[in-house]
Amino acid sequence: MSKRLIKGDRIKAIVHNIAEDFRFSGEMGDYPLLFYKADTEGLLRGQEIDQMIEYLTTGLKELQDNIQWRREFMAENQGIDEIRMLESLSTIEKEYIELLEFLR
Repeated sequence: MSKRLIKGDRIKAIVHNIAEDFRFSGEMGDYPLLFYKADTEGLLRGQEIDQMIEYLTTGLKELQDNIQWRREFMAENQGIDEIRMLESLSTIEKEYIELLEFLR
């Protein structure tokens, strides 16, 4: 059984940020519990790694589709709130990519 110890500060911060997003929304499903556990224990084992990769891969695809849609929307409707939203989504995208690289 493979395992990953989450010890780098950047990876710890990314896992914590995702867990905090789930905490803020009050979610308690399988994925939120996975991130809560990883945030608390700093360790992922076997199937947990696969589940996290699945979540990140799916989330990254949805983010990239959303970012592209928002870019097109912003080209037509100039607005500061949309710019902030796009910057936030881009940050999340970068974090997902970094975490996926760590897990693979």
